[in-house]
Amino acid sequence: MKILLLEDDIALNKAIQRVIALDQHTIDAFFDGQSLMDALEKRYDLYILDINVPKISGLDLLAAILLQNPQAKVIMISAHTDMQSIQKAYDIGCVDYIKKPFHIAELRAKINRLNISKEHLYTGITLEIDAQPLTKKEKKLLNILLDNLTHVVNYEMIDTQVYQDKNMTMDALRALVRRLRSKLSEDIIENVIDEGYKISHIPNLSKLGREQKIIERMESLKRENHQLKEEKKILLRKSTTDPLTGLCNRLKIQEIFLYEQEQFIQNNDPLSIILLDLDNFKLINDQFGHNMGDKYLQELAKTLTKTFRAIDVIGRWGGEEFIVLLPKTTLEEAELIALRAQETINQIKCPKLELQTASYGLTTLLVNDTLSTFIGRADEALLRAKANGKNRVEINS
Repeated sequence: MKILLLEDDIALNKAIQRVIALDQHTIDAFFDGQSLMDALEKRYDLYILDINVPKISGLDLLAAILLQNPQAKVIMISAHTDMQSIQKAYDIGCVDYIKKPFHIAELRAKINRLNISKEHLYTGITLEIDAQPLTKKEKKLLNILLDNLTHVVNYEMIDTQVYQDKNMTMDALRALVRRLRSKLSEDIIENVIDEGYKISHIPNLSKLGREQKIIERMESLKRENHQLKEEKKILLRKSTTDPLTGLCNRLKIQEIFLYEQEQFIQNNDPLSIILLDLDNFKLINDQFGHNMGDKYLQELAKTLTKTFRAIDVIGRWGGEEFIVLLPKTTLEEAELIALRAQETINQIKCPKLELQTASYGLTTLLVNDTLSTFIGRADEALLRAKANGKNRVEINS
């Protein structure tokens, strides 16, 4: 079949394309409603539309497609389960509706049970081993011939659909057919004199061979999906991790704070915070250079990770300033933890550097706090620690 897919989730769009290709369908994929509207002059056997896509909704596109082609078959997909959307989709004329998240095998099964001509789905049409990939015109011509099995595709149809009325000459058409024939492993294109061209016969592909190809493609798809998941993990880690120290970045701290704030509101679980800033760190960069400063920050990050508890969340807030969220921890408990951390940090040994110190500001979460007010109080305590001589732990209660 010729299938049109509209899905704005890039990963899902590509996954659907790969699975649909297993059954030898051809597919044109779109990611937003406007680009699909610009391609509505083309006809497809099946349309797969996500309801919630940018620019123009899937329901509006469904109406536009059926207005132009009342015989079109359309499958809607959406994360919404409200009966109003479902009923509207069926009222307009979709043939099926799939709720996200869904197994792509389910979509594949629904596609292949539709009452659409499938005479050429499992043909044995293959290219010569050393052949170059088909050009756009060659693909269009082959698809037209396959879509009109047992019928002659006349010159006017080829002119309109392949050349799109751009001055097709008979010499150009014959050259196109010759190139296509030379790439196919079997000569299946018949010239009907003074009329056009047609498919003379369909090569057979054994059921066993077909199933083997599907198995191979499915295995390949599994490997690609695994790779995609790993790449997604890496991207997620990069987006939430400070590149120098490997600690949480501001984005991750903000995300975890919102979760812990919810625990505080629902379960009255205390949440305390330590804001620490290295003393006189600018002198290290000025005297030894930023590379040495970076090495010390990396060593400090390792020490912090070993010093604090598994439930504590450590992040680099900026420059030489670090933040530690202490879930289920009162202010008194946080003070003891900070004093232990101070003792450990003061013993860090880094080549060429004397022992460094840090100042600490502590506070605990209050009912009306935002992350900004929460950190603001800890910062006030930190500034007091700096003003009172540095290498101190100060509390803002």
